[in-house]
Amino acid sequence: MASLLLEQQEKLRRHVDEWRFRSRAALSELSSGSGTPSPTPSAPSGPVRLRVAPADPAGAGAVSLLLTAAAADDNVAVAKFVAVLSHSSVEISRLSDAASKGLYRQLVLFGHDAGVSGEALLEGEPQKLFAHSIPLLLELYEIINGLIMILGNLLRQLDVICSVRDKNVRPLNSFRNFDLRTVFGSLGEGLTVFLLLDEILRHNGHVKSYLSLFSRMMSKVKSEVDIFGMSVEDVDFLDQVVHNLQKIFDSGLFHRLLQVDSPLRSSIDLVRSNKKLLDAFHSCFAESSSEIILRIGSSKELPYDRKTILHLVALLLFFISATDETPDKKSMKLLTEMFQMVPVIYIEGGKRIVLSDLMKCYCPPALSSLPPIKEACEAFEIMKNNYLAHLNEVQSRDIQAINDTLSCWSVSFQSAVHPSSQMLTEEWVRHLQKQILQGVVLADRIHILVQSMLDLHMHLKVPLRREKAKSLCQMIVSLKSIGDLFNTRGSNIVRSLPHIINIIQSDIELLLVPLKTRLQSEIAKADQVSKTGFLSLLRRGSAEMETKLLDSLSLVLISLQLLEGSGSSPRQLTLSITVDILHSLGHLDVELCKVRKLLSKFRVLSNFQSLIEERTKCCFLYWIKEMLSTWLSMVYGDACKLSWLQNIVDAFSDGTSLLELGNMGPVALQSYEEDIENALREEVVAPLCRDIETDLRLHVHSTRLKGAVVVNPTKTGVRNLSWYLRMKPLRLPFKFVDVKLLVENHLNSAFYTYSVMPNYDNK
Repeated sequence: MASLLLEQQEKLRRHVDEWRFRSRAALSELSSGSGTPSPTPSAPSGPVRLRVAPADPAGAGAVSLLLTAAAADDNVAVAKFVAVLSHSSVEISRLSDAASKGLYRQLVLFGHDAGVSGEALLEGEPQKLFAHSIPLLLELYEIINGLIMILGNLLRQLDVICSVRDKNVRPLNSFRNFDLRTVFGSLGEGLTVFLLLDEILRHNGHVKSYLSLFSRMMSKVKSEVDIFGMSVEDVDFLDQVVHNLQKIFDSGLFHRLLQVDSPLRSSIDLVRSNKKLLDAFHSCFAESSSEIILRIGSSKELPYDRKTILHLVALLLFFISATDETPDKKSMKLLTEMFQMVPVIYIEGGKRIVLSDLMKCYCPPALSSLPPIKEACEAFEIMKNNYLAHLNEVQSRDIQAINDTLSCWSVSFQSAVHPSSQMLTEEWVRHLQKQILQGVVLADRIHILVQSMLDLHMHLKVPLRREKAKSLCQMIVSLKSIGDLFNTRGSNIVRSLPHIINIIQSDIELLLVPLKTRLQSEIAKADQVSKTGFLSLLRRGSAEMETKLLDSLSLVLISLQLLEGSGSSPRQLTLSITVDILHSLGHLDVELCKVRKLLSKFRVLSNFQSLIEERTKCCFLYWIKEMLSTWLSMVYGDACKLSWLQNIVDAFSDGTSLLELGNMGPVALQSYEEDIENALREEVVAPLCRDIETDLRLHVHSTRLKGAVVVNPTKTGVRNLSWYLRMKPLRLPFKFVDVKLLVENHLNSAFYTYSVMPNYDNK
C-alpha cells in the first residue's frame, strides 16, 4: 500500500513539473514576441538603434555649393567644370550603392526557395515566382539604364578633357598632366556593377530559366487575353519588359556595353582614338594598383581596398575590350601581383568573385589567348591553393597579436567615458576617432580572414583541422563582440560624430589654407607688375600664368567651401575630384598623399556604422551552416568557452537577415530557424541532459550500494556541469531557448519513472 501511495505521489509531482515547464515556455515565447528587451547582457538595451550619417539639407548639394563659391570668386567656368564631373561621379556612386544594398543579395538568392524544400517545383510555380520578382528585375533594368547614360556622359567628358586644343577653355588650358584618379575610380565603380550582375546571373541559372518559362507563358496569355482578365495594354507592357530582359541576359550586361548597337558605342569610339586618355588611364591604374598592393593583407589595409581592386579590374577589362589592345607589361605585372595577393573577393551576401573568371569570361577571345593573360588565368588554380596556404599561415602567425590588440582595444573602448559638452576637448575627440578607426580595421581584417578561409576550405575541399576550426570560431566570437561593443557605445559615438568630422575637416584645411595664402600673394604681385605699363609686355606667358593662378585659387576656395558642410558622401567625392584637378594644374606642390589619406579616413569615419554592421554580420555562414554543429560541440566540450554560445548562435542567426533581404519566403526562414534550434538541442542540450543524468545515476548508486567507492567530484576530475544551468536563456531570432528548463524537464522525465533505483532497493 505504501509503495502504491508513493508511486501516486511521484506521478503527481511529475505532472506538476511538466505543467510548470509548459507554462514557463509559453511565457518565454510570449515575452520574446512582445518586444521586451532581451535578457542576454550582450544584446542592445532596446529594439531601436540610432543610425546616423552626414547628409546635406535639401537643395544644398555639391553642385549648388560649387556655383555659390564660384559666384563669390567670379570663376564660374572652373566651378561648372568640377560640377559636371562631380555630378556624374555622385550619380554612379548612388546607383552602385542601390545595387549593393539589396539587388545583389536578391539575385544571389533568386529561386533559392526551390532548393530548400528539396522537392521539384510544381508546374506553374517557376512562372509564379518570376512574376513576384518582376519589381526586382525592373529595379535592375532601371539601374542598368541609368548607369549606361551616366557612363556615356562621363566617357565623353574624359575625352574632351584629354583632347581639347582650345586655349581659351578653362581650366583645361591650365592642365599640366591628367591626375583624375577619383573620376576613373567612379568609372570603374559603375563598370563593376555590370560585371557583378553578370557573374551572379552566370552562377544562378534560376533567373534565366524562370524568365524563359515566363516568356513562353506570356505567348499564351497574349493569344487568350480575355480568358486571363487582363487589358491588352498591360499584357503588351509586360511582354515588352520580358523581351528586353531576355535580350539583356542573353548578350550579357558587360558585353552589351561594347556591342555595335550599344548606347555607349559613340563614346567608346572617342576613347579608342584618344591616346592621351588611354595614357591617363594606364597611369591611374599603375598608381592605384601600386598603392593597394602595398596595403593589402597588412594592418594598413582599408575596408574599401578590395572593392577598389574590383573597380580596377573592371576598368582594365573595359579599356582592353574597347581598344582591342594588349595592356602594357607594367599593367600586366601589377594585375598578376594583385591576383596572387587577392585571387578571390567577396561581395554582399557572401558571393565569391574569382578574378581569373572575370578575365576568362569578359576579356575578348583574341586577347585572352595572348601569353600574358593566358598564363595569368592558367596559373590561377595554383594561386588559390597558395592563397589558402598563405591565409592559414597568416592566421596562425597573427592570431595571438590580433587577440591581444582586440583585448586592449575593447578595454580602452569600454572604459572611455563621454565627457560633458563643456569638458569635451580636441584630445579626447582625436582619441575616440583613433578608437573607431582601430575597431573598424580590426573587424574588417578578422572578417576577411574568417570568410576567406572557411569558403576556400569548402571550395577547394581542403580538410579543416580541429584546432584551426576552433581558432576560427574564436574569431567569429570576436567579430560579434566588436559589434556588441559598438552597439553599446552607439549613443556616445553618435554625439561625438560631428566633432570627429570637424577635426578631420580642420586637418585638411591646414593643408589647403597655406596654398590659398600663397596664391593670393602671387596674384597680388602679378597685379602690381601689370600696373607698370609696357614692362608687363616683356614678360612671356604672363596671361597664361595669371589664368593658372586664378584657376588654382578657385579650386582651393571650392575645396575650403566643401569642408564647411556636413561631410556627406557627395561632398567627400566632390572634394576629392577638386583636389585631383588642383594637382593636375601642376602649379602648386599639393601634399596629395596626406590629403588622400585624410579623405580615406574621412570616408571610413563618416560611414563607420554601416561598415561595422557589414563586417560584424556573419551572413556568409548561411552557406556553410554545417559548421554550426561542429562549433557547438567544441564549445560544449570546453566549459571555459561557455560564453561563446550566444555569440555563435547570433552569428549563424545573421543568415536570417540575408534571407529577409533576399525576399525569401516563410518556408526558407522557418527551415533555417529549425536548423539552428535543432543543432543547439542536439549538440548542447541533449549531451548536457545525458551527462547530468549519468552523473546523478552514478552518484546515487555510489551512495546507495554497499562496497561502492565514494566519489568526490572536486578531486576525481568530474566535469562541473552546473555552469551550463546558470546560463541565461539563449536568444534565437524567433524564440528563447532556456537550457536549464529543458534539462529540468528531461530529469523529471528520467527520474520520476523509477528508472534510477528499483523499489526493492529502498526497503
